[in-house]
Amino acid sequence: MWGFSAHDETLNLPANPAVLSGQDATAAVIALIGDWHPALKWLVQTTDVSTLTAFTVKTSVPIRPWPTQRVTLLGDALHNMTPFRGIGANTALWDAAALRRALVAVAHRQEGLIEALAAYERDTIEYGFAAVQTSLNDMKRFHAKGLLARTTVKSLFRAIDLMPTLRSAFLGR
Repeated sequence: MWGFSAHDETLNLPANPAVLSGQDATAAVIALIGDWHPALKWLVQTTDVSTLTAFTVKTSVPIRPWPTQRVTLLGDALHNMTPFRGIGANTALWDAAALRRALVAVAHRQEGLIEALAAYERDTIEYGFAAVQTSLNDMKRFHAKGLLARTTVKSLFRAIDLMPTLRSAFLGR
């Protein structure tokens, strides 16, 4: 699996990338990776174009707590984020664990349902939208156009690749 992300003007694609054919998407990426490692170019060049999806990256915006009822939200339904931090699924799992704890407290009669859900929602909004902002900041950093910013990001990834301890920390191993 591979993904490629860039500013719209860099890819020179239509305003709505979702209408782009897999073949056109592959050609746009291949045109930009000419100096990449041959194995990565091969991966893109040999992709089954029927499996490609192009889309504009979107993110949610912070919201205030709402009047709590018997239905609540978790994961992307509440705080959808860019993929640039790689924490969307982890955030959804955190939500699920927090919701479980709230419902267990209700089942053990330690708290009423609405009160437990309201506390869960407040925590999830705070934690989830902090993760959204972190993800958005990384997207902006990874796509910075300035020479200093691009050099810094490239240097970081090269350092991660060269230092096993740093690579393990970055990959969460």
